[in-house]
Amino acid sequence: MIRVDLARRFIERVSKYTDYNVNIMNEQGIIIASRDPERLGQYHAVAHQVILGGQDILEAETSDGGNVRRGLNMVIEVDGRREGVVGVTGDPAEIRPAALMTKMAIETMLRYERQQEEHRRRENRKEQFIYLLTQVEEADHAELRSLASELGFPEERIRIPILMALKTPGNTEELLLEVRAGKFHTSQDFSISPDERHVLIFKTIPDQGDLLMSQYREFLLEYLSDIRGVLAREGRQADFYIGSFQENYKQYYHSYRHCKWLETAVPASGDVVFFYDHMNEYVQHIAPMQELRSIYHIYEKRLPEKLRRTLTETALMLQKHNFNFSRAAEELYVHKNTLVYRYNQIRELMGIDPVNSAEDRMLLVAFAVYLDRV
Repeated sequence: MIRVDLARRFIERVSKYTDYNVNIMNEQGIIIASRDPERLGQYHAVAHQVILGGQDILEAETSDGGNVRRGLNMVIEVDGRREGVVGVTGDPAEIRPAALMTKMAIETMLRYERQQEEHRRRENRKEQFIYLLTQVEEADHAELRSLASELGFPEERIRIPILMALKTPGNTEELLLEVRAGKFHTSQDFSISPDERHVLIFKTIPDQGDLLMSQYREFLLEYLSDIRGVLAREGRQADFYIGSFQENYKQYYHSYRHCKWLETAVPASGDVVFFYDHMNEYVQHIAPMQELRSIYHIYEKRLPEKLRRTLTETALMLQKHNFNFSRAAEELYVHKNTLVYRYNQIRELMGIDPVNSAEDRMLLVAFAVYLDRV
């Protein structure tokens, strides 16, 4: 069935290029669009005959009733289906070339609109699918699998989320097109732009047995090289946060949350950040506050107020740099000896030795995380 709005839009366009009167009739032979507004809604018997009969073109003579005029009436056929009829008024021998061009033009327009409509429907289904994956913690698994099957995304593939966080908001739809056109992007990857600052990609990881875990970083960095090249050409910057592996759609919600946690907890500075590099911080982050309070309330109570901020800042920075004092001091903008002095204060106060004891290091860092959260 030809939509009335499309038919009338076509008449508006074709009117700019021809003086012939053009009518478009639906499957019932009713004129739904015409250069002559008075003819809208009239029944066109010859057009209906074209729809019902086997002929693709019929000449018509002006009828006494005036609802049919001399001209050519041609079937509008899209993907093998007779959708309607286009009629051009005039001497059939004279108007035939223009009439055939008009028929071809409207069929091309309808075919394009159908393709665009199907693309929009697919994008809407994909948006619904990714929304359920990332925003609904207990989404119905059967619904997820049904949508995935419709979209052609097998669940059993191993995928990992990549959250691209743009430094400045912009046109993410064009960026998405660039991402999907990249040479390393496949039909099994799916992506969406949640807002004007983010692009989310679920990248399929080739399952190469033992190589999966050891080489996935190189694989993803190669994949992102295309995207970073596009951003560089456009003068844009972004941080990239890589979540956790998943092969079950019900777990994608948590994998996406790992990306969002990285975005808030780990400064990327235009680089690529991997979730598996920050497991210690994440485990501490998800530890219940009540549990931490029950462990550390005495430490907190006995800690001098002026040392609270020093301990938190020092411990977290040392953890970030694997207790490399030089690098931690550089990021804190203090002399290395100053940092060593602060560390010794903390070590003596708590009676621990985090440099040489993994247990003491965990104790100190977890305490700092607790202080940072209260």
